[in-house]
Amino acid sequence: MSRQAADNQDEPKNAKYVPHTLRKHAARRALTEEANWNREKAHVETIRWRDTWPTTEYALNEKSTEHKQLIVLDLNGTLLYRGPHQRDRPRVVMARPKLDEFLEFATKHFAVMVWSSAQPENIMSMLKESFGDHEKKLVRVWDRRFCDLSGSYFSKAQSIKDLTRITDGFTLADSPNSNVYGTYEGHLGIFPEKQDHWKVENIILVDDSESKAAMQKDNHIFVSTYTGSWRDGELGVLTTYLHNYLCQKEKYPDLLGYVKDNSWIEFRNNVVRLNTDEINMEVSD
Repeated sequence: MSRQAADNQDEPKNAKYVPHTLRKHAARRALTEEANWNREKAHVETIRWRDTWPTTEYALNEKSTEHKQLIVLDLNGTLLYRGPHQRDRPRVVMARPKLDEFLEFATKHFAVMVWSSAQPENIMSMLKESFGDHEKKLVRVWDRRFCDLSGSYFSKAQSIKDLTRITDGFTLADSPNSNVYGTYEGHLGIFPEKQDHWKVENIILVDDSESKAAMQKDNHIFVSTYTGSWRDGELGVLTTYLHNYLCQKEKYPDLLGYVKDNSWIEFRNNVVRLNTDEINMEVSD
């Protein structure tokens, strides 16, 4: 049996005959139109998150800050919990307990930036859900395009946050993934005139992933991964740890010097142990 006869075998007898080649062209055209529509939709979504990011404010904040100590903050797992994908509803975002108090303290006494390995639109969503007005106090917001990736951008590649990219003037234009969303001519992620202001010795990375801090392990404040518990007290402890630094700032002109002399892990464990002892004493009384 010929291909044309086979194609027509199951069609109703009164159906209008359409040549096989025309049907193929029509199907191909429909797929092309759908692909074009999806690309256009993705472009619109990309423009949407670009237009809503206060990138001009980030640049002005970096230009005007007098703080030389910079805190680099991760998002998911560090400052908040982001739930799994759900059909027909947005992902749940839960801020870590004491996040607002921590950001109020940090943005008052340090320069603060966000650097996440997530994609830009996801970062925007997390910031809006959890940062409130503190978002407008940030000096930079860096996304996956600024990371050193072990594989392709859209794969589950390992990502590293090399802090020298902050001090060496690395911009979005320097990233091999700068145009993954199309040509971009907006804020490049830094205020160029402030490049010499930042030193690696005065930068700490607060992140729940050790691998992301592989390039500067001494600068890493390794926090436990937040999973949504309301009992979590990590940010309260971190605020106390950084407050202690401010009280000894004359002794430690560089933030890294304080971190090296005062182990964050030991400090956190001691606080947890003291709190546990207090609870046990109250129970025994």
